[in-house]
Amino acid sequence: MIPYGRQNISQEDINAVQEVLGSPYLTQGPRVREFELALAAYVGCSKAVVTNSATSALHLACLALGVGLDDLVWTSAISFVASANAARYCGADVDFVDIDPNTFNMSVVALEQKLREVRKTGGKLPKVVIPVAMAGQSANMKEIADLGDEFGFKILEDASHALGATYRGSRVGSCSFSDITVFSFHPVKMITTGEGGACVTNDLELGALIERLRSHGIT
Repeated sequence: MIPYGRQNISQEDINAVQEVLGSPYLTQGPRVREFELALAAYVGCSKAVVTNSATSALHLACLALGVGLDDLVWTSAISFVASANAARYCGADVDFVDIDPNTFNMSVVALEQKLREVRKTGGKLPKVVIPVAMAGQSANMKEIADLGDEFGFKILEDASHALGATYRGSRVGSCSFSDITVFSFHPVKMITTGEGGACVTNDLELGALIERLRSHGIT
């Protein structure tokens, strides 16, 4: 039987956790900052902000991108429910874009057709589109970014599965074709913090806003 997930926790990991447990900081201490800096350097982005889960990261990213009541967010028809629920937490409506049956990622063809049909009929266009890197394979982010430029939507890349993956010669999370990218550190992902997530971005104002939202505005 193939297990759903099997984490690998080494003695070195256990020792590192014990060191933190014996320190003055259990949350948001210097180790968190070290991790954020290492993550940003690894993926090649300007700013990383870690959270208690990827669901929280998606929620904070939606808030930072201004998603609110009566806005519309589109995401992939195949993903974990948090990709859609994060927008619902903000009061937005959610619609879905069909997938490419060869990759299981958001179909650029279906996205473009849907956008042009909505524009033609005078309907509401999405404020944010959330493509998902299914099973670690990046969506066609360049093409999605081109459509974002044409139709005026922001791009929140749900790369929960894709830490370490590359796209067009850059690591997923470089945010070359997205405003914010989200990672997960759930036990079934590439690395685990038990639970955990992160937002990464090249927009320092967005990064600072996500940091403030993480701590309820407390500085």
